Amino acid sequence: MSNTIEQSVATVSFGPAASEDPPRVEVIEGALCTISEVRRAVAAGALMSGLVCTVVGVGIGFYLGLRDGRDGR
Repeated sequence: MSNTIEQSVATVSFGPAASEDPPRVEVIEGALCTISEVRRAVAAGALMSGLVCTVVGVGIGFYLGLRDGRDGR
């Protein structure tokens, strides 16, 4: 058996390859939306979340009520 250790060296380059296009990005300065739009979106999200939770809660309560009614007979 040979006690030779083979080493391999990898060349790493940190930059775009010659054949690749640099990524296209656009820097936007300023706000993307106004404060009133953010408030409206948060209010709409809270309202929809509340309505969905209410419907799900009523559905689960109805199901558990039906199941409890069957067990009591």
